[in-house]
Amino acid sequence: MTAVFLLGMGGCFAALTERPEKIERTRIAGTWTGDGGARVVLRADGRFEMSGIPRSAVHFAFSDPPSGDGRLSGSGTWEPAHDGDKVDDITLYIAAGGSFTDTQVGSLGVAEGGQDPVLYFSTDIDKWYGFEIRKTRT
Repeated sequence: MTAVFLLGMGGCFAALTERPEKIERTRIAGTWTGDGGARVVLRADGRFEMSGIPRSAVHFAFSDPPSGDGRLSGSGTWEPAHDGDKVDDITLYIAAGGSFTDTQVGSLGVAEGGQDPVLYFSTDIDKWYGFEIRKTRT
């Protein structure tokens, strides 16, 4: 069974009034980190791993959430939604395993696409912000 969930609501960009620019597709792969040790690794081959995502930042739409209030981990594949070379959303296809008993689908949006890009776990299609992760410079 496939269930859909949305992650987010950690930090937010309450002061922003419009959705920011997109990010170049070539800049997505890499390690992204957030508050409290949250980490998402988006690999160039379309695979990803995530760990330390706050349980309190997750809203599950069609399935029961994992028990407890700790942190979530998982892995799977990712796919960008793009217009040419620019990406505004990334779909996460999370495989069963880690903190997830069923296959899940999540989404990362682009909050900032400039020099220091920021992604966020989206929580509501009517809002374009959520729990933030920033790309780690190498």
